[in-house]
Amino acid sequence: MVDQNKIVLMSKLALYEKKYMRRDQRIIHYFVEDYVYINNFITRLGISVITLFFIAVGAFRIIYDGIIFPTSLEHFIEVYLGPYIGPWLIAMIGYTMLSSIVYGARYRKVQKRFGAYKKIMKELGKYEQQTVNEEGATDEI
Repeated sequence: MVDQNKIVLMSKLALYEKKYMRRDQRIIHYFVEDYVYINNFITRLGISVITLFFIAVGAFRIIYDGIIFPTSLEHFIEVYLGPYIGPWLIAMIGYTMLSSIVYGARYRKVQKRFGAYKKIMKELGKYEQQTVNEEGATDEI
């Protein structure tokens, strides 16, 4: 005899496992702070690499236009570092905040989805236990 309720619960579990399980387990493996920190680090690293690219382009432009020898530390900062440090800091702060919001929301979404999966698993376990108990009661009579 086919038990429709059990099939429905098992289908829901199979759909979750097929669509989300592998990715969700990688995310749930971390604490929320660690997950956000790791992804923020990757974001900062990307911003720094992009900034280094623009610094390299700026260095080639300076070499092509003619090297300006700084007369003081302030002049060096103004000519060579100033055009890059400010935008880099703004990008680092902005993208870190944005990354924290995005990855925190993603973690909460995965946690909620995984909680629903565990709830369905408990439901299935209770349903199977109830079925076993009912079958056991009828076998004894």
